[in-house]
Amino acid sequence: MKLLQQVVGPPIFVILAGTIAVSAAVGCSSAQPTEDPGVDRLGQYTLIAKGPEAEVALGYRHAQNNLGSDWLLLEMAATSPSGQTATFERDRISVRTPAGATIPLATQAEFGADYSKLRPFLNKADIARDPMDYWPPRKRTLPLRFFAAPGAEVVFDEVTVNDFRAVQGRLMFKIPGGVQAGRYVLSIELEESEVRIPFTLED
Repeated sequence: MKLLQQVVGPPIFVILAGTIAVSAAVGCSSAQPTEDPGVDRLGQYTLIAKGPEAEVALGYRHAQNNLGSDWLLLEMAATSPSGQTATFERDRISVRTPAGATIPLATQAEFGADYSKLRPFLNKADIARDPMDYWPPRKRTLPLRFFAAPGAEVVFDEVTVNDFRAVQGRLMFKIPGGVQAGRYVLSIELEESEVRIPFTLED
């Protein structure tokens, strides 16, 4: 992992490695196909895409509940299928808005500049979220540290997963004009493939 920024203090996101609910993993068996090939629905606001390099779960309940916000917050969990490895890089993650604009993942500097007004927004996300532990118990889950409160913890600009390691955390996008209803597409470019997960926010 390449170190982006180092800060000291209590972590903003606390995810205990290896604490994966067996019941959630079993829940994957009830996944329902969507109209988008390779993307299944796990819950009302939870989707999963399985590709050759990575399996990515996306939660967007908080986004649905915060239309009009300047920030789009998505929950993400990811791992790799058997025998595979995938590296997620900050500058290769983006979201396409209903208006057709492609918005890159925010930088830590952008997040830090807005952090004081984002705190209530982030606190709401801690409460209104869906479980994202969809992997077998043998997977070790680590935090996805793309963002942190100023002075809180180490932040990275890439993270690697494999068939024994998963990550879980938040993706943050600053949306010009605010988050609007409509169809979005999360895109993650990997070394040999691309993960694309469409999702719709409704009025």
